[in-house]
Amino acid sequence: MIIETTGVHDALSTIVRLAGNTSWVLGGSAALLLRGIQLGAPPRDVDLYCDDDDANTIHKALSRYAIDRPSYSETAIYRSTLSHYRIGTIQVELVGGFSVRALDCCYQVNVKEVLFPYGEAIELHELTEGRPVYVQVVPLAHELWFNLLRQRKDRVKVIAEEMRKQPLAHLPALAAIEGSNNFADEVVSEVRERIGITQKGERPWMRK
Repeated sequence: MIIETTGVHDALSTIVRLAGNTSWVLGGSAALLLRGIQLGAPPRDVDLYCDDDDANTIHKALSRYAIDRPSYSETAIYRSTLSHYRIGTIQVELVGGFSVRALDCCYQVNVKEVLFPYGEAIELHELTEGRPVYVQVVPLAHELWFNLLRQRKDRVKVIAEEMRKQPLAHLPALAAIEGSNNFADEVVSEVRERIGITQKGERPWMRK
């Protein structure tokens, strides 16, 4: 199934124009779509992740499209600062300081030090002055961990299948995420088994 991406591209291009593209990353179904991973349905919204200290700056840049103001949100497993925007036909959610607690694991999302540098820059389309527009999407290692912790088996299956094509290419991002968070050993083993990686002996990120 081919999903039309014009609305998503236009919304992201507007975000880059107003807020730049160095303090946030794109995650969720829209990020998978830009990677060419088909999920069978169009994204319901665009998910932007940022660190807590960048949330207000990005919100001000996008304020003309704001539906609400940044506010702290906490559920049984999630903690974050959320704000929402409407750009054309696309709903945008900005998620600041995101963390997930589940399966005896605590995953604190770190955009500047982990998700951005280990992500992938994807070109959208050109601005009027002819410069290409790039969006940094989260590493697939993040998507695998996030969806496993929230027990989205459908997403885990699709993401793991993609990562299994070149499992070693995802090791640096996995090591960075696992090395900076508190994850249960058995869940780490499950993540690696799903993409066809087995680790014997000491893990590299434990040599500190």
